[in-house]
Amino acid sequence: MAVSKFSDAVTKLNTPFDVFKLDCREMISNAQAFKLREALLTMTFKKKSCDLYSFSQSPDFMRSTKLKKPKEVEQFLILLKIIKNKIAKYLKKNFNNTISVSCSRYDRGDYLLCHDDRVDDRSVAFIYYLNYDWLPGWGGTLDVYSVDNTNSATEIAEKIKPDFNSMIFFPVESYTYHQVAENTSTFPRISINGWFHSDELSWEMCDLPVKVHSPIFTPHSVSNERCNNISIMCIEDIFEKSLFREAIKETFKKDGFIMCEGFFKTQMVDYLSNDVFSNDLNWKIKGPLNKRQYKYLDLQDLPESILSVVNLLKTERMFTFFQDCTGLRFIAVNIEVQRWHGGHYMVSGGNDGLDGYNILSVYLFFSQCFGEMSDKEKDDLHYVFEVKNTLTPKFACKPQHNTIFMVNRDPNMDSYVTYCKIVDGHAWTVVVANYVIRRDFECTLRLSRCDQ
Repeated sequence: MAVSKFSDAVTKLNTPFDVFKLDCREMISNAQAFKLREALLTMTFKKKSCDLYSFSQSPDFMRSTKLKKPKEVEQFLILLKIIKNKIAKYLKKNFNNTISVSCSRYDRGDYLLCHDDRVDDRSVAFIYYLNYDWLPGWGGTLDVYSVDNTNSATEIAEKIKPDFNSMIFFPVESYTYHQVAENTSTFPRISINGWFHSDELSWEMCDLPVKVHSPIFTPHSVSNERCNNISIMCIEDIFEKSLFREAIKETFKKDGFIMCEGFFKTQMVDYLSNDVFSNDLNWKIKGPLNKRQYKYLDLQDLPESILSVVNLLKTERMFTFFQDCTGLRFIAVNIEVQRWHGGHYMVSGGNDGLDGYNILSVYLFFSQCFGEMSDKEKDDLHYVFEVKNTLTPKFACKPQHNTIFMVNRDPNMDSYVTYCKIVDGHAWTVVVANYVIRRDFECTLRLSRCDQ
C-alpha cells in the first residue's frame, strides 16, 4: 500500500491525545480477517490477572521462537511489519527492530483498567480488532481519558468501539491513559495488540507527589456517660468484654489482621440501612482514575446516622477499644465513607497518603450484593494485602454485612481493591478508618499569636 493510500485509510479521532484509526480492509479482506480470528481461537491462551487486569493472552508472537503459529498468523505478522513502516513515516517516528505482539482474549467479566503504557522503550501502541458486529451494550470499548494539570486521569473522554478489521494506534506519552472496558457479553473479545519500540522516547517515568489524606483527627474527648450510652445503643455487648478483646488481640498479633462478625446491634444496623445503601446521597467519584475509582461522601454531607458512626470512631473510647484489640497505640485517625459497586477499583499503591506510615486500617462493612459471594472464588476476595514488589498476597478478604475488619498495614505492605465486575452485581458501603500508629507519627501543635 502506497503512503498516500495509507494516509487515506487513517482517521484521526477526536480524543484528548492523538489516537488514530486505520481501516485495514485494503490490506486484509474481511474473509481473511475471519480466518485469522478462527486460527487465533485454536491457540493456547494463558489467563493473566492482577490488580490492573483480567484477561487471557497468547505468547508473544515475535519473541516466542518455538511457538507454532497458524499460517494466518504468520501472514499477519508479515503485514504488521509493513504497517509498522507506514506508521513510522506517518507519525515521523524512528522505530528500532523490536515489535511486541500477542493476541488478547477478553471473556465475560474481563477488563484492563486505566493505565498509560509507559514501560521500557514502547513508542507506539496498536490494537487490531477481530470482533464482528460487536454491539455497544457489550462493553469491551477502548476508553481514553482526559487528564488534569498533573497528568492524572480525570474522566473518560471517548469510548472507541472495537470495529472488525480495523486498527487503533497512538504514540505512548506520559498522559495517554486508556482502558479496555469490561466485556459484559458472552462472546470473547479478540484482538492482536502490542507496541512498536524506539530508542528515542518522548516520555519519562516520574512519580507524582503523595498527598496525605485529610482531615486527620486526634482523639475526641467525650464524657464516659455519653460514650457508655452510645456504646450500649450501637455495639454488641460481647465487644465490651475484656476477655473477648484479649482473644481478638491474640489472633491479631499472630496474623496481622482479624475480621469480627456482628459488630453493630441489629437496631443500629436498621437505623443505618436507609443511608448506607442509598444512591440518593451526594456521592462523589474518588480519583484519579489511573489509581482508583469509587464513590465517597464529604464529611459535611453525611446523614445523621452515618455521622454518628464517624464521630464515634473519633472518640478516645474507640482509640482505647482498638488499642485493647491490637496492642497498638494511636495518635490520629482519618475516616472516609465509601460506596462500591460495578466498575469500581483501587490498584496497588492507589491509597495515596498512607504509604510510609504504620497504619491500623479498620473497615466497617455493610454489603448489599445482587449475586453470590463465595470464599472459593478468588474474584470475590476484593481486598488484597501483599508485601511490596512481590505480587504475593499475604491475605485477602471480602465485604461481609455488619463486620469489622482490622489490618496492621506497615510501610512494606501494598493493598488494593480488585475490580468490582459489573456482571457480578456486587455492591457495598464501607466506613474506612485509618488509625496512625503513635511510634511513626509524633507531632507537636504550635500555636502562634496573630496580631492585627
